[in-house]
Amino acid sequence: MRILVVSDNHREDKILTEIVQTMRDKVELMVHCGDSELNPAKEPMSNFKAVKGNNDYGLSYPNELTIDEGKETIFITHGHLHRVNFSLTPLMLAAEEKDASIVCYGHTHQLGAVYDHHMLIVNPGSISFPRGQYASIGGTFAIIDARADKFIVDYYDRQMNAIPSLHCEFNRK
Repeated sequence: MRILVVSDNHREDKILTEIVQTMRDKVELMVHCGDSELNPAKEPMSNFKAVKGNNDYGLSYPNELTIDEGKETIFITHGHLHRVNFSLTPLMLAAEEKDASIVCYGHTHQLGAVYDHHMLIVNPGSISFPRGQYASIGGTFAIIDARADKFIVDYYDRQMNAIPSLHCEFNRK
């Protein structure tokens, strides 16, 4: 199963439209981890399973979603309510309660992927306002390839190009 994960576009709808047009036929699920600041019922957000971020005022997104998709349970949240700027532990505990195998979050604007406690935890970074070590890329999103024996995570730039140096593989334990 292939899952596209994007976050923190902060009102920039054009890039989401480009992602949808280019990638929708290459994945089974598209996830938005919050701070879209866009109407959930309209294009491009209607293409995503999305959650509310700390800047999504007055928009009818849930704070979190749990999706059962095949053999995967995917826990999606923005992360601000789980204090992800300080630790992933509260996020992981919430995901464990849902028996999640994949955890997707945003908020920090910093990409990252780890495998811990039998969970793949992915932050796609911000597609519009990246921070941290990889900010010079200029915005990223991720595609997770969940296989029976491993998870593969690839990051993409705003031009829809895979970034080979950020390719990650995690064997399921």
